[in-house]
Formats: sequence, structure tokens, C-alpha cells
Amino acid sequence: MTKFFKNDFFILTIIFIIVLPFFFLHQGLLLIDTGREFYIPEQISGGAVLYKNIFNNLYGPFAYLFNSLLFLIFGSKINTLYCAGIINSFFIISAVYFISKEFFVNRYPLLISLTIMFSLVFGTFLYNSNISYTYAISYALSTFLISVLFLIKYIKTQTPKFAYISCLSAGLCFANKYEFIFYGIILLYGLIFLKPIGGKNFVKAFLFLALFPLICFLVLIFQGLDIQDIKRNLHLLSNFYNSPILKVFFLKFGMFFDFKAILLSTIHNGFYSIFAFLPIINTSLLILFFKKIYEDKPLFILVLCAIFASAKSFFYLNVNHMGAFIFPICFICTISILQKINFPKNIIKTALAVFLIFFAVNDFNSLQFKNYKLISDKGIIYTYKKDGETIKNAVDFINQNTKNTDKIVILPEGIIINYLTDRNSDNTYYNLNPMFYEDIFGETEIIKHFEENKPDYFIILPIDNIEYGKSFFGIDYAQNFYEMIKNNYSLISDKNNMKIFAKDNK
Repeated sequence: MTKFFKNDFFILTIIFIIVLPFFFLHQGLLLIDTGREFYIPEQISGGAVLYKNIFNNLYGPFAYLFNSLLFLIFGSKINTLYCAGIINSFFIISAVYFISKEFFVNRYPLLISLTIMFSLVFGTFLYNSNISYTYAISYALSTFLISVLFLIKYIKTQTPKFAYISCLSAGLCFANKYEFIFYGIILLYGLIFLKPIGGKNFVKAFLFLALFPLICFLVLIFQGLDIQDIKRNLHLLSNFYNSPILKVFFLKFGMFFDFKAILLSTIHNGFYSIFAFLPIINTSLLILFFKKIYEDKPLFILVLCAIFASAKSFFYLNVNHMGAFIFPICFICTISILQKINFPKNIIKTALAVFLIFFAVNDFNSLQFKNYKLISDKGIIYTYKKDGETIKNAVDFINQNTKNTDKIVILPEGIIINYLTDRNSDNTYYNLNPMFYEDIFGETEIIKHFEENKPDYFIILPIDNIEYGKSFFGIDYAQNFYEMIKNNYSLISDKNNMKIFAKDNK
């Protein structure tokens, strides 16, 4: 019993439980992205069909289908999904710990796991794993790491059941976030070439891999998704990946190679930039020490997994942004290689301690800004004062002046307000930031749609979209759409930079 309480995983669990109350419901960015994560599952639980009459083709279906099921079982409350995020985060930290245990016999796994706990789980901004910009990335990360863990176990033991678990988890990962599909190459390489699993067992492994994507697809078909819906979503997905504004967005966060942009990001992110070049470092170390790494097949697989997973952020892993979700596998990889090449242990331990303290201090310092208590019928959550006041003002107006059946479109985004007030938005054009407005949907299509499908109210919020290269809706972009609103709607409120328009026949 004494040995159990001294176990590092037990210590990790206790620290997780102790720290959690400080950050509970003090995370996320409600007006941006986060609201979609509540609104879409609620719409699905009410009968809407994902990809058919509710737009969201940027992420896989599993997270939204699963979260809608949670709403049906536990109720459509903020706490329902937030607690699901916490449980999933513990899976992430556990997977990080046990992957690390495959390569270390000392306290490294505990230190690595704690570092990831503060770099990812308890961040208060948008890029944390409890309530993120999309649950799809959080669920994808946990299942990806679990898949990597069991792939490593399979490479070590060639036990088929480990391969099956790895494939099952990988399939669930792919059903959440398409970009992890590149990991499938490594998975197949490991099962076919590195440690051949054999024809019969490979067929079983492939069936496990296909299980969750197939279930999700069949559920959507059963709900009414058809071939025309799929074609439209593929077209919109193509628009997304070819979007010039998307490139502007990615350049600001180091996702394309551009020396000036990377230099600016490095200066802007300060200490965080220490981790920015881990994908390049891991690739360079693999090339320099290829023979030594290749001899250690589990390590070789880990390195390949880290490199392929970081393809999107290869030139600059922005740990202060979306890169936070790829950081765990890259971080484990770097430390594992350094140990393999006999890098001084004292330096590694010191660095781990410094990184842990850095992330923990940042997390606790950031709590002071999440001090606005937003109370709603869906639960309580703490947010930034500016965002909280905007949301409260909009919620109060809607509850006091509109009917439950009114359709209210909040622009450029802010669908959390629809969720909190139980008012429907337009289920396609609920986010009209510059990228969606100009590149994905297009102004002509949007204006035509709203001329034919007039909502009861438009609410224009003062949200700055500078990360997309333009600032305010109706001023820096979407001027024609804004004119259409003014010509067909009456301005009934203009307070705190929030404009509310009612349809003229209201």
C-alpha cells in the first residue's frame, strides 16, 4: 500500500485533482469558437443533422455526435461538456505519462506529464483541452496519444491485441480531426513493415481502424445526410483549404514558412518560442542519429509519430496557440531522443523543472483575468469582463424582448448567446468572420440566402478579426451585407458598441 501511494501516477492524479478547482469553469473564450461547441450538439440533440442542415465541415463528426448524446443523457448544461472535457484531459495526461514510462525509468514521466498538464489542460485561454476552440481536437489528441501508446507496446511485444487497441483508438482520432490522418501512414508502416502483424491479424486491425469512422458515417446517413450534402461540404472544405485569408491567419501563427512571420512570432511569444522549433529539432536529431534511433524501434516509431503529427506546425510550433495540442508528443519525443544520445541528465531535469514552473505560473497568473461571473439558465462560467458584459447584455435583451421562436443571427460570431437563450441562429451562416464571409461561402451567396431567409433579429458585436487581416464586421469587410441589414431592418438598440436590428415587420 505504501508503495502505491509513492507511485508517480498516483502523485500525478492527486496533483491534477488538487489543481482542478482553481481553474474549474475559468477557461475558454466564449464569444469565439467555444460557443459553437455547445450550440451544435444542442441542435443535433434537437434533430438537426450535421453537415446537412447545420454547417461544420472543418472537423470530424464524432465530437459533436458524442456531445449531443451527453446533452441528451445529462442535460444541455455548460457543466455537461466541461466535465466531459476534464475527463478527456485526464486521459490525455495519463497517456502522456504512460508513453513516457515506455522510455524512462526515473521521474521524467511525472515531470513531463505535469509540464503538459499546465501547458495544455489548465490554460485559461482558447487553447486548452477542457473547453477548447473545438472538442474535436481534444478528443482527437487523447485518442491519438492512446493509439501511439499501444502502437509502441505492439512494437515492443508484437502482441496483436495492442495493435487492435491502437487501430481502434486511431479510428476514433480520425473521426474527430482529419489532419491526424497522416498518422495512419505510420500506423500502417508499423504493422506491415516494421513489425509485420500478418494478413489475418492485419484485416482485424483494419476493421478496428474503420469501426468508429464507419459508425459516425452510418449515423449521419440514418439521420438523413445524402450525397448532395457530402458534395456541398467537400466543396466548402476545398474553399477553406484554398482560402487566401486562411494563409494570412496561419502566417500570423507560424504555420507556413515565412522568415519574417516566424521572426515576429518568436519575438511576440518570448519564452514560449523555446518550444517553437521542436518539430525541426526532432527531424534534425532523427537525421543526425538515425542509426542509433532506428535500432530502438519503439523510439523510432515515437519520432515518426511526432514528426507526422506536427506537419501542420512544422516550421513553428506555437505552444501559445493551436500548437499546444501537438506539443505533448513533440515534447516527449525530444526528451526521449536526448536521453538516447546521452545528453546530460542534470540539464534535462533542470530544464523540465523550469518548463513546469513557467507554465504553472502563467496559468495561475492568467486566472486574474477570468473574473467575470456569467450566470445563465445553462449554468455558471467565468470569463473575461469585456466578453462577459457583452454576452450578458445580449442575453438580457433577448430574454426580455424576443420570443422563443425568434431566429437571431449574431455577427460576426457569438453563437454562445443563442445557446444560453435557447434561440435558433442560422445553422449555416452563424460565423461570418472574414475567412468564412469572403473565401468559404462568398458574399453573393450569403446576401442571397438572407434575402430569402430573413431572421427576426441581427445582433452585431464589436469583435475584432485582426488575426484574419481585417477588423470589424460592416466596417472593414461585409459592408454590402451590412447595408442589406440596414435597408431591411430597424436599429432598435445601439449600446456598448452592440447594434441590434429587428425585422421591419416586427
